[in-house]
Amino acid sequence: MHLLSVLLLFAATTGQAFALDSYADLVETLMPSVVNISTEKEAVADTDEGIDNFMLNPELKGRESLGSGFFIHKDGYILTNLHVIKGAKKISVITDDNESYTATIAGTDAPSDLAVLKIDLQQDEKPREVRPVVFGNAHDARIGDKVLVFGNPYGLGVSVSSGIISAKSRNIGLGSQQYLQTDAAINKGNSGGPMFNLDGEVIGVNAALFTSQGASGIGFALPSNTANWVSNQLMKDGKVRRGWLGFSVANGIDSYTGKPGFVITEIDEESPAYKEGLRVGEIISAYDDMPAADVADFLNYAETLEPGDMLRLKTLSFGEEFRTVIKIQDMPAQKLKDYTDKALKESRQRSVQDIDSEVFYISEFKIAVKEADPRGLAIVKIEKKSPLAGKGIKVGDVILEADRSDIYTADNLLDNIRTAVVNDFRPISLLIQSSDNAFYTSVELVNEND
Repeated sequence: MHLLSVLLLFAATTGQAFALDSYADLVETLMPSVVNISTEKEAVADTDEGIDNFMLNPELKGRESLGSGFFIHKDGYILTNLHVIKGAKKISVITDDNESYTATIAGTDAPSDLAVLKIDLQQDEKPREVRPVVFGNAHDARIGDKVLVFGNPYGLGVSVSSGIISAKSRNIGLGSQQYLQTDAAINKGNSGGPMFNLDGEVIGVNAALFTSQGASGIGFALPSNTANWVSNQLMKDGKVRRGWLGFSVANGIDSYTGKPGFVITEIDEESPAYKEGLRVGEIISAYDDMPAADVADFLNYAETLEPGDMLRLKTLSFGEEFRTVIKIQDMPAQKLKDYTDKALKESRQRSVQDIDSEVFYISEFKIAVKEADPRGLAIVKIEKKSPLAGKGIKVGDVILEADRSDIYTADNLLDNIRTAVVNDFRPISLLIQSSDNAFYTSVELVNEND
């Protein structure tokens, strides 16, 4: 009798564990907030594909682009990616209960690749009620946290996949934005869909996938803090007003005190920061009572500052500490245009520079490369014995990173190679941008004597 009781207790406990491992209740609650989006595209005159390289390539006249989105307001506002609806002559939204609506564009923002749509909830005799999502704080998300990703993969309808946050503050070449990385399955058609934490809060917007096969692999999502800030402005004004700091920073250390922080590397003389006395070479040790520890976190924070906001800085100059308050201004029209153009340019397929550009031979990889625009090394030749051969890498592809370091010149790549050689010719991790996707691969070095 005692043994039977133990077995029954074990069975009950095991059953409860399985129930707790199920996401069914949470998914059932969240599913009505997610929508499918399809578009009919206008014919495109040029071959410049833009961000669609990552998720879609819907450039033929009449072809449908399939993507995802989610309700962000009870009045029928929907957030999605700009590249999902870019060039559309008609946008259709299909809700969880299979109702179809024609959507209008409330506003778009190229730098963040976001767009807000609106549907008429009064079109039926009985006005429809929608369930808007709740935005969470992506800054609080931790590597290893479980997430649920919703979307419309391959046009099959709203689906859900699970995974974890694999990394944060990833720069994947789409402007200056930082992204969350996940191993949750993100496929073509998931673009614009939400990434939820297990509290049912949106912490990201599906933006891109990196894979050599075009299916699920490494996925990226724009953090919710940026998405929430952008979408609120798009709902209100149809556009985004961006604040302007007017300076650039990098990680640095004050040589007088040994304190770490952000060193100011560039500053515009017309900027509010310059007018408040900041200069190149000074160290920012704190901003708005937060330590200057991570440049990516600072850039994400600065991205959401609006004109009129105040930014409080602690700076070090020749070892002396100063406190400065900067009033954020509107980004000047030309600089805003340059900022947007740069974001669009960097989202497009990398192009090789002129044929007269200097070609470098990398003997350890047995390849020839030349600098690409805006960054990276474009491969112009791959020898048969190259360790890159057989990895899906081809002439015209661009090396964007080596061992997680951005690559701009051949010297950048050679520095990483020298480090690997010193460490017994260990493999190097490369981020490769091809014509239709981007992916990481590990490459063995070739001894120059081979």
